[in-house]
Amino acid sequence: MFLGFFAWYHGLAIGPMAQVSQVQLAQPVMSIAWAALLLGEHIGATTLLGGLVVILCAATAVRTRLGTNR
Repeated sequence: MFLGFFAWYHGLAIGPMAQVSQVQLAQPVMSIAWAALLLGEHIGATTLLGGLVVILCAATAVRTRLGTNR
């Protein structure tokens, strides 16, 4: 989880907190990815699909929030 927070802090560094707070939703997905890379954890198709859905939803939320504030 420590490594997953890098995405969160990077998101906070690139813009106003209200606009990039949705990046936090990617943190659990990043934790799973790091566990697979560093610890050799098995990631099944369901986990990959779920992670993709989470990332797509977070990206959509960020796009929507950025679009409404301009």
